[in-house]
Amino acid sequence: MLILYGFGGVGRTLVEVVRSRTDLKISAVFDSRGGVLKCGGFEKPEIEALLRSPRGGVSRSGVGSPAALEEAFRCAEVLVDVSPPNYADGEPAVAVYRSALKAGLSIVTANKAPLALRFQEFEGKPVYYKATVMAGTPVVDLALGLRGQRPLGIRGILNGTTNYILSRVDLDGLSFADALEEAKAKGYVEPDPAIDLEGLDAAAKLVILANALGVGLSLGQVRREPLRYLGPRTKYVAEADLERGTARVSPIQLGPDDPLLSARYSTNAVEITTEVNEVRVYGKGAGRLETSLALLNDILRAARERRCR
Repeated sequence: MLILYGFGGVGRTLVEVVRSRTDLKISAVFDSRGGVLKCGGFEKPEIEALLRSPRGGVSRSGVGSPAALEEAFRCAEVLVDVSPPNYADGEPAVAVYRSALKAGLSIVTANKAPLALRFQEFEGKPVYYKATVMAGTPVVDLALGLRGQRPLGIRGILNGTTNYILSRVDLDGLSFADALEEAKAKGYVEPDPAIDLEGLDAAAKLVILANALGVGLSLGQVRREPLRYLGPRTKYVAEADLERGTARVSPIQLGPDDPLLSARYSTNAVEITTEVNEVRVYGKGAGRLETSLALLNDILRAARERRCR
């Protein structure tokens, strides 16, 4: 049984994915204004009614029973967090994770803030976070698979929105202002534009990757410069020197042969360097379907591991 914590675009897409590809049941759904619970799991007509409900309208959908989140813990094994990130303190998600873990649930999350701010607290607990970084590409799995090797550095294009803006300027001749307005009109830019345009999203992903490699980088260690166009081949690069413990997100004018130039528009890229290897990955970032499929992969993994306990 699943609890869905967050019911925006990704949450609704995830419901469709779970319904069409698995026999898993959803027993509770919560949005910003409340939630509903049915301990036996929602049936198809009830799921359809939830999907028809307006944003913030889950508790008025007529489905199940209105409930507090803690009540739902007794009817589920996995809590899936697709709520918006709060980079100030990670709340309320951090408190939700603590309560859910104490109640014996596993956590599957696409919310970067709790891990970017408190990775060490949740390390070693049943918290699965593949969907937080390049959700369409299993880069978190790659980082975890490199543990044991001494990590030296990370360098990448980790935010698809800013890469789209810079690609439209560099490759298609738009002005920076027009490319930014186009990205906003398409819904690519976060409701709080600073998350994308001041490097917070990319910094959070950088911190999560570093910690997945076993290096305790914190969000406060990442120096951020706002997005701007410096001229041809400008990319908004997230990079960390893991030996020195320094990190930054900043616009950089790359050389003509830099491999990161292959990441265009919404494509992401990351290079991870260790004492014995340099691995470079290109792939999709975090569209609704991509994120939902990464979440589903982690949900299935969490379910498997719970059976093996």
